[in-house]
Amino acid sequence: MGLAIGIDLGTTNTVIAAVADGVAVTLADEHGRRLLPSVVSFHPSGKVLVGELGRERRMVDAESTVYSVKRLIGRPFSSPEVQEAAKRFAFPLVEGPKQSVMVQARGQRYSLPEISAFILRRAKAMAEAALSETVDKAVITVPANFNELQRASTKVAGRLAGLEVLRILNEPTAAALAYGQQVQGSERVAIYDLGGGTFDVTILDLSGQIFEVLSTAGDSQLGGDDVDLALADRISLEYLQKHRYDPRPDPSMFGRLRLVAEQIKKDLSAKEFVEESLHDIGYGPDGGPLSLKFRYTRAELDSLVQPLIDRTLGVTQRALDAIGKTPADIGQVLLVGGSTRLPLVTKQVGAYFGRQPTLKVNPDEVVALGAAIQAHALARTKGPSRTVVNKSIAPAGSYETAPVVSVAAGPRLPRKEEAPATPRFSPSEQPKSSNPYGVSTPQAPQSPPPLPSQPKPASYEYGALPEQPQGQGQPPNQVQPGGFRIDFPEAPPSQGHAPVADFGAPAQPRSFSATSPVRMEFSEATLIQRSPVFAPQAMADGRMLLNTPETSTITPRSGNALLIDVTPLSLRVETAGGYSDVLIRANTPVPCDRSRVFLTARDNQTSVVVRVAQGELPKFAENAYLGELVLANLPQGVRGEVRVEVTFELDADGILNVRAMELGSGLVAAATIRLLGVAQDASELAEMQARQNAAAVFG
Repeated sequence: MGLAIGIDLGTTNTVIAAVADGVAVTLADEHGRRLLPSVVSFHPSGKVLVGELGRERRMVDAESTVYSVKRLIGRPFSSPEVQEAAKRFAFPLVEGPKQSVMVQARGQRYSLPEISAFILRRAKAMAEAALSETVDKAVITVPANFNELQRASTKVAGRLAGLEVLRILNEPTAAALAYGQQVQGSERVAIYDLGGGTFDVTILDLSGQIFEVLSTAGDSQLGGDDVDLALADRISLEYLQKHRYDPRPDPSMFGRLRLVAEQIKKDLSAKEFVEESLHDIGYGPDGGPLSLKFRYTRAELDSLVQPLIDRTLGVTQRALDAIGKTPADIGQVLLVGGSTRLPLVTKQVGAYFGRQPTLKVNPDEVVALGAAIQAHALARTKGPSRTVVNKSIAPAGSYETAPVVSVAAGPRLPRKEEAPATPRFSPSEQPKSSNPYGVSTPQAPQSPPPLPSQPKPASYEYGALPEQPQGQGQPPNQVQPGGFRIDFPEAPPSQGHAPVADFGAPAQPRSFSATSPVRMEFSEATLIQRSPVFAPQAMADGRMLLNTPETSTITPRSGNALLIDVTPLSLRVETAGGYSDVLIRANTPVPCDRSRVFLTARDNQTSVVVRVAQGELPKFAENAYLGELVLANLPQGVRGEVRVEVTFELDADGILNVRAMELGSGLVAAATIRLLGVAQDASELAEMQARQNAAAVFG
């Protein structure tokens, strides 16, 4: 039986960690490097170069070197994000099956999960070399704001890499798990996670060994890559002025400038200015190389970074508003992600919260370390301790702790919250449609009568919004072909984790249910982080220098670690006029489920189709389209006679599962959701696996 590791699969870099000899430690390659660049280059020899070897080829083989695709995974090819990226990347993006995004290199096409799988294969090999044992399980972290498609795609990548994915864990939650071992008493913490391609902010309550996420928000198109792009644009303008040639329309040339911009950004995090002579960036009409002497200051970089920081603070404010809190209500702010090393980020985040951010934890490694702790718990490692054989990994960036000794279920803690008032909708008629895909909802039973605290259920129709007074700007109350009605009760005041609105049968509403989150038990031990990576140090003028190594000691408490996470995005179904209705609201604690009861809309109807999306906007098309939910094999009956209860479940990974039950007979009907752009059937996965097996990965 193999070991379990934690993997922070980042946009720019990937970090691997494991618990060995009672130590949660980041793992290094044979050269002692603990940051694995998330870069894949397809060599003419047929080899696949991953990590530093792949990164080195960005300058010489940009068309066959893939990087920064994490923010595109799980997105349809037609999405604005993909189309904009296709203009910037030197490597070609093409459309694949189910509107998926694929990379074309050396005459072969690869899906984005396959690109991630190459990186995960290298991560797996690094771990096995360091631990001298087989690794076959992993906890993989993702941005908290990743939707269903992106999480499912990440799981596919893990499977292609030969890993059993024990958990898809939100990056801020993983960081909090590692950081929280040193917290004494109770503390409200904000995790500000600015990485290479994505931004997340999560508000948590830490109390003892309880980690409860209160709210999360993010922007999956915001990170250090955007700084690189802005700086590369700035260099391009100077190049245009000097040589009367714009490098930006040339993806290969602009890709090289992005790599230069990334290094300039890093240098300016520790210096006031940099001067670079850029050679052989392009060639003139006579074929001679064109060069550019470039000087850039910290102040100029700050002017580029400021609008991006403003965007992150806007997202942060949304996360606080969701729970009715202000920056003053936050006790500690933890910076996570390599982009938080920018001095202006530390300064602006500190000014926003009114306190200096916590800088004791390595922002590059803390997510992977938290994932390793969780992986060790979920795998229930038994037997003798494993020994780290690659000594280059032991002294650096390590957490020393006793191994996790048990994983057990625990009760969900009560949380004080108030349910917003549920809108009262006017009833409407049963739909009349010959469309073979359609359902309607049952009429409320006559008995037993509703309790005094349970108002009469509201109802409205799929294919129509509730009736509204004229002149309110709402779409007309008309049933679209193939529509159905949904009845649900108005929710009483919430108790504990009761939902805002339950979606069960009208007379007997289902209550919110959730399996208990993971409980992790640690013995008393000392947790030490030895970090040689440069950490910020305050200067007299308030700026930060990234040139001082830091060592900290963290002592975890004995007891159980209880993780309570939330879903970052609302789950929706399509309604009339292009609008949508929420099934599971954002910031609902997971695992969770919601149910609704549907009736068939025509005689002898045996199947229905429901369109599902994730997001926070009322228009269905403005959210992330997940796919169609198909309910098949329903028993035949007259219109309105067959009652089907559909349950949407979000597991601890934030992955959607669906089940359907015909209430008359108790038989379970087939229910599948066709995720757009994610391989579902065996043949697609087999083709992807065959391409993986045919490629040898080198790092």
